[in-house]
Amino acid sequence: MKRTFCVIVLAAAVANCPSQSREPSAAHDLSKFSSELLRACYDNKSICGTDNNDAIMDELERRLPTLPTEQLVNCFADWRVCGVGNFSVTGWAVSEEVASRGDPHKLLVRYWTEPDEGVRDGIVHVAYHFNTPEVTAFMKKVLAARKGDQDELFWPAEQLSRTCDPDGLKWLSTRKGRPEACIIFAGTVKVFGECHYRPAIPYLVTYSLHDACLNIVDDGGESLEKLYPDHPVQFSTPEDEQDYYCGRARKEGFKVHCSKR
Repeated sequence: MKRTFCVIVLAAAVANCPSQSREPSAAHDLSKFSSELLRACYDNKSICGTDNNDAIMDELERRLPTLPTEQLVNCFADWRVCGVGNFSVTGWAVSEEVASRGDPHKLLVRYWTEPDEGVRDGIVHVAYHFNTPEVTAFMKKVLAARKGDQDELFWPAEQLSRTCDPDGLKWLSTRKGRPEACIIFAGTVKVFGECHYRPAIPYLVTYSLHDACLNIVDDGGESLEKLYPDHPVQFSTPEDEQDYYCGRARKEGFKVHCSKR
């Protein structure tokens, strides 16, 4: 059925970085400065003659391919090592560069003895770029070990769920709310319907249909349409859709928490 609810994309807030959002870089020649000086410019604007952190970050990001892999890995622990953080606002620039260098085998092995959580998280982001039996086995092991916070575990669960892996689907469907920001999580809940994963129905009804991110509301509805193929052709309002699926879930014996009007 064609869904008529509006869809928006919200920007993800990023902590611990020099800029909360990236604006187009102002015209300013920073290429003459060393990387060390550019990193110092974040704290002392007089060095570079600009207070545009995005311009500084853009210049340092262009230099990532010149850095040795070990330095890039150190950036996962402390973004100031490169001057560029590995987060959504930069498009996961550091892990993207590490992944572009090929086989992640050594990093996958290192993960299990690596004490720094940031480095472990970065290794998972690198692995996410690959679709090989070794990486799949690694992601399953990371998810099973529960070694890390919810953000670190999201990526293996999300990648595994794309192939309808039951471990990935189960982890995602047993969250309270969503583990990532809208811009990252949008699209993820579609896998529940695509994989016909019925245990996700309580999650979709309780959380996805009531999410503040309308992308996720829409995707959650699409999944429920696949899980309940005899659904009505259309709903008058989002509230009517929520009431309908809440009732269907309860009749099926699922425990759901539905908002009261």
